[in-house]
Amino acid sequence: MKKFLLTAALFIIPIALSAQQRTHLPYSVFGIGELTPDGLNRSMALGRTGIALSSNRYVNNINPASYSHIDSISFLFDVGLSGDFVKYEASGLTQRGNDMNIRNIALGFRIMPKWSASIGIAPYSTVGYKVITEKYIDGTFNEEFELEMTGTGGLSRFYWDNSYLLFKRLSLGVSFTYLFGNIETTETASFSNFTNDIISKQTSYLNKVYADFGVQYYHPVNKNLDVTLGAIFGNSHKLNFKQSIQISASDGTVEQDEITRIGSFKLPIYYGGGLSVSYKNQLTLSADYLYHDWSATKSDNPDFNYMSNHSFRAGAEYVPGRVNRLGYFGSIAYRVGYYYEQSYLQIRGASAADNGISLGMGLPFMQNRTTINISYNFGVNGTMNNSMIRETYHSFLLSVAMHDWWFIKRKYD
Repeated sequence: MKKFLLTAALFIIPIALSAQQRTHLPYSVFGIGELTPDGLNRSMALGRTGIALSSNRYVNNINPASYSHIDSISFLFDVGLSGDFVKYEASGLTQRGNDMNIRNIALGFRIMPKWSASIGIAPYSTVGYKVITEKYIDGTFNEEFELEMTGTGGLSRFYWDNSYLLFKRLSLGVSFTYLFGNIETTETASFSNFTNDIISKQTSYLNKVYADFGVQYYHPVNKNLDVTLGAIFGNSHKLNFKQSIQISASDGTVEQDEITRIGSFKLPIYYGGGLSVSYKNQLTLSADYLYHDWSATKSDNPDFNYMSNHSFRAGAEYVPGRVNRLGYFGSIAYRVGYYYEQSYLQIRGASAADNGISLGMGLPFMQNRTTINISYNFGVNGTMNNSMIRETYHSFLLSVAMHDWWFIKRKYD
């Protein structure tokens, strides 16, 4: 099983790197694209919470200090898929779009008695849009040309999380991340009097290695009640930034191909805190707060600015119990959550927010700790004020959280 999981991970990772090609993200035309919230399927079903969650059955990439409960003979593997179905509304117009993507790959394991780790890859941001419009040729009022603008790409996050149990109930975490990717913007101008279209392709390459931090403190109040406090922190980082442009004709003639800009893009400082309460290992309540100081990042586009944003999240999970009159249905984890997250963009003086509800279930295999997780998010992102776009979305996530044992020789296959 372990060989199979490692082989599957090596096979799926290249697919995940190229699986972000989405075309229905209108707000991704600004900044570095639409940001993807951290968290695997369980967290997404719990309102995107996870700062204070820790488990010996699930990988949690929101807080790098969360892996201390993985025991010494456990090996965890999580792979997730997502599907989004969205309705867009603006100025009386409506359009629909849908996308399917690999959302995450993650491994979790213990290295030493007090040191546990996870490695994985997940999208950080995604760019995907297509706009077709008509413009007048400069200096004329009756000669038009068609302009098609498309954007693709985004950033991916490859991470190595480490959790160290400093004291009996206090764990510290550090996450080493390689953030990388490219954003490609293409403008195709078509004019009836010209034989060839004019194509302008601008590509931005970004990458950076950096570290973020986390902490969790676990406190058993009594034999039935446990409380966990968590916090995460990330300093500001400057992404290496290089931009190139190529101008060509549709017949293949290249007029210009050069690097136009080398610099940096500033990621914000952020911090967050979380609380989770567990009762009899059956009912878990969780709540998170997260703040990003995007206002320190400067925009060179007059149409938008970066703004600091706040996120509020809450969730609940209930497992009736493995040994009760409900049988298998008693072992299913039932999840619900709510989230409210402000956008990091202010467009033409107006800001927006993403808020929604989440539902989910964890369906366990009876013979081991492997679980199939299903979650559903319904939410509204954006606003129709100030000629902006409102997105009403339905997101479905499916993941398999596989569990295997290290160093155990089975007597029977």
